[in-house]
Amino acid sequence: MCEMMMQPLMKPFRMVGDMSLAEFNGLLQKAEGRDKLARIFQYSARLLVGGVAYLQPTAGTLLARLEGHARTVMVQLASARRTHRWMKELPVIQNLPQSFKIADPVELVLDVLQKASLICFLITDHIGMLKQWKILSGGKRAGTGTIQLGLKIFTFCNFMGVLYQLKKIRDIGLKEEKRDQLAKSWEAAVKHSLLMIQTSHLSLLYQTHDAFVGICGIITSSIDCYAQIPFKPKAVADKDKDSKDAKPPSK
Repeated sequence: MCEMMMQPLMKPFRMVGDMSLAEFNGLLQKAEGRDKLARIFQYSARLLVGGVAYLQPTAGTLLARLEGHARTVMVQLASARRTHRWMKELPVIQNLPQSFKIADPVELVLDVLQKASLICFLITDHIGMLKQWKILSGGKRAGTGTIQLGLKIFTFCNFMGVLYQLKKIRDIGLKEEKRDQLAKSWEAAVKHSLLMIQTSHLSLLYQTHDAFVGICGIITSSIDCYAQIPFKPKAVADKDKDSKDAKPPSK
């Protein structure tokens, strides 16, 4: 049980250890894979910004320049990833009617609220970016303010995700035959919890520290990135390994 509970926190290390070069190349062929990989670097830069802030470097020193470079990487990657969110709400909208077919009324409400708030976040994020580009007028909120509003909505979305996964964990219980389902629900609950910390900080709803948020971001990004790795089925991988071992040495 303890091992299962620690699995989500170990995903950054598992991703490096479990992935072959061919599988890494396969990850890079997927738009979602590249996005999640970029997010790992984005939050690694935030961790560096927060870590250097603890040291309070003097202006002009190597540490101060390093902090400036890390902040630039963090901001530019966040902006680049924001452009890749265009139309990501469409699959969620298309899938929303399926939520109303869920038999359990509690799960139905939680799932609908989670998906509806995710749609609202994505649309608000688009509007905020268009304001930053001066395509839309600022109105009462500037582009940054609109993006922060979207992140507050995304915090609520992840809160619904935590409740939904905890409900599933309670229903599954500790049945050995459902251990895999339990592990997936626990991992999702941890991911949504850490995302709440990230989005609360970024939206200024509840600020913690850039270093802590950076660590949370690396973990959640690794969980999402790991899911995008095109791992070979174990039987195929074992067969490839056996064939290589059986190959006679070249003369």
